[in-house]
Amino acid sequence: MKNIQIFACIILFLPAMSCSENKKNNTGKKEISVKTIEVIPTAQATSRNYVGVVEEESASALSFSVSGNVMNVYVSEGQKVNRGMLLAQVSAENLQSSYDAAQATFRQAEDAMTRMQMLYDSQSLPEIKYIEAKTKLEQAKSTVRIIGQNISDTKLYAPFDGIVGKRLIDIGENVIPGKAVLTVLKINSVKIKFSVSENEISSIDRHGEATVTVAALGDRQIKGLVTEKNITANGITHTYDAKIKIENGSGELIPGMVCRVQLNDSRNNEIFALPANSILVSHDGRRFVWLVKNGCATARQVSIGALTDSGVIVESGLNAGDKVIVEGYHKVSEGMKVTEI
Repeated sequence: MKNIQIFACIILFLPAMSCSENKKNNTGKKEISVKTIEVIPTAQATSRNYVGVVEEESASALSFSVSGNVMNVYVSEGQKVNRGMLLAQVSAENLQSSYDAAQATFRQAEDAMTRMQMLYDSQSLPEIKYIEAKTKLEQAKSTVRIIGQNISDTKLYAPFDGIVGKRLIDIGENVIPGKAVLTVLKINSVKIKFSVSENEISSIDRHGEATVTVAALGDRQIKGLVTEKNITANGITHTYDAKIKIENGSGELIPGMVCRVQLNDSRNNEIFALPANSILVSHDGRRFVWLVKNGCATARQVSIGALTDSGVIVESGLNAGDKVIVEGYHKVSEGMKVTEI
């Protein structure tokens, strides 16, 4: 939104003197001639338009919990995957050798425990020897279980239905535990993110209806609801992000698609359009206009919206029938006698 700001060195809300008092103080001085327009309500805007981008409902960065050399990657970016589908695999050769050795140790400890149990039951074995044999058996069993789990972890599976976002590995690469190798995006439902100016964010209704038009789908229109709006502005653009949730069971909406967002305007107050140059900015950043009341100039603070072909939308501060100075405003001050031309 482009707002034209004209800085004026004026302090709003000065104690206003009456036209009669001002006239006395300016005896002999020529009255200022100004041009005014009468404020007339414009057609009430029923919708507002924004540019949005499709985002996934959620994303998961997948990694191996064991190190190894990548043997196979079974998916590519953008590919649809189902929960439990095998995505990639690293070599398990070294782990398999360790597993075989652990199994042999376990069988040996199990056989030793069987003999020790017989001796212990016949009270021919000291208890400390029996406990040592039992401990070794438990240790061997635990080692088998851990290495067996590591072998299972050489395979990477999809945690849910979705699509592959990024593929960060290739066959032959070495991977380390915890390093992301694939991202899977959940798109059963998607979010449409769009930016809203600081002048409009307060009027965005959470759970308000929205219409999203997607160019990539032949300008198809899809209904959705506003589910999120940020309360922190972007430090550079001074805009706020808002999001619309849309069901996407067919999976046709892909993250990154650009679309048009149309929101119904729920504001019921009258809206007026004024020439951009008639809206001034005070030293403290507030917008105001000069009005003519009973033949005198007076400042009125206003709240503005979008810049349209008809002018700048004034959302509050004016009433139908007000006379706004559009020429000569730079010559007037609070309470000054003016003549309309």
